[in-house]
Amino acid sequence: MSNFVINVSVMNLYRKPAFQSEVVTQGLLGESCTIVDQSDNWTKIKQWDGYEGWAHNFYGIIQDETYTTTHSFFGHSGEIVNTEGHGIRTIHFGGKVNAEFNGINYTVTLPDGIVGVLESNLNANALSSTRKSIVDLAQSFLGTPYLWGGKSSLGFDCSGFVQSVFIAHDIELPRDSYLQADRFVNEIKLHEAQPGDLLFFAEKNEISHLAISLGGKDLINARGWVRNESLHPSSETFSQKLKDLFVKAVSIAEIVKS
Repeated sequence: MSNFVINVSVMNLYRKPAFQSEVVTQGLLGESCTIVDQSDNWTKIKQWDGYEGWAHNFYGIIQDETYTTTHSFFGHSGEIVNTEGHGIRTIHFGGKVNAEFNGINYTVTLPDGIVGVLESNLNANALSSTRKSIVDLAQSFLGTPYLWGGKSSLGFDCSGFVQSVFIAHDIELPRDSYLQADRFVNEIKLHEAQPGDLLFFAEKNEISHLAISLGGKDLINARGWVRNESLHPSSETFSQKLKDLFVKAVSIAEIVKS
């Protein structure tokens, strides 16, 4: 049994095999993860981005095969129901399922084999990797609360927010902000930043936060909640703290269409 398939909408991964341990990240419905270790009712797994953590076994299905996914969910929340209309699973942004459009809605086969119906839209392909699409998607989460380790529409941390927005466009980024900073080599001046470029912030000389540029000194980030802020003192959304911590801007021109 080499795969742990996530069978719930959003699953916490912990640093140690205990609910009292620190949450390090999250996994989403439909993801097949590699099993690294096991301890009683817990399984240590490795996700698509290389991140490892402990998941309680009741969150997933342990099996040899990976779960075949055909569609992604890019809405904020949806409900998969049975033939009587009763909910059998929720799905949140970034979840993946095996589904077939039947002309009216989607017939979904979940990782545990249960079949249900989803009326919300599903996407068979990633979103178009353009600057506009990246910014539009990021803006759709305005007001979503900050959540340490979060990377779903229930709550994001800063790097989870950026990673989630980009993976919806089929652009893979590392999980942590300091690793995301190392991913890009094309550093630019702040006034040159275009929508979708990334801005990085540091405390004690270590990258600790990042944001998506809205162009120039304006940005969107997960800080307290997903919100628009600015590094321009005359802006209504100016943040002195972010201005003081800003260290660099990088271009994403190498990975987007326009």
